[in-house]
Amino acid sequence: MSIGLIIAIAVGFGTIIFIFLIWMIVRIAGRSDKMWRNANPGVEVVRSVNGASCASFPGEKINLRGNGLLVMTKTELHFWMWAPDKRLRIPLENIRLIDTVRKFAGRIGRLPMLHVMFEENGKRFETAWSMVNAKGWVDEITALKGGVE
Repeated sequence: MSIGLIIAIAVGFGTIIFIFLIWMIVRIAGRSDKMWRNANPGVEVVRSVNGASCASFPGEKINLRGNGLLVMTKTELHFWMWAPDKRLRIPLENIRLIDTVRKFAGRIGRLPMLHVMFEENGKRFETAWSMVNAKGWVDEITALKGGVE
């Protein structure tokens, strides 16, 4: 077999694997959106982004990272991580600080990160999501909280 044929076969298999991975991500993203809407019927969505990259899932002993669905309602932020299946609900009233950062938990974001510090059961937690228009999310949450950041 010639080197050219081996390279062509390798590129072909690589392309097939890449297309399969993209297809799986699209399916997972679509499924997470449908699952969230089924679990929260009638809840008005203010903003949502499917594919937000969580820099550090709060409350975990290890620095758990992953992509998922981030949804803002008038009263809460919801995050459903695609894999592993982790869910987070942050009431807007529990948010103590909301801003954008470029670096969080040792991760430098290509995009600005939505940084949230909140309290739950008397403990402080924080997390950040890298996504498009993080500043718009900060402005919207600040407005929903009545202008108090």
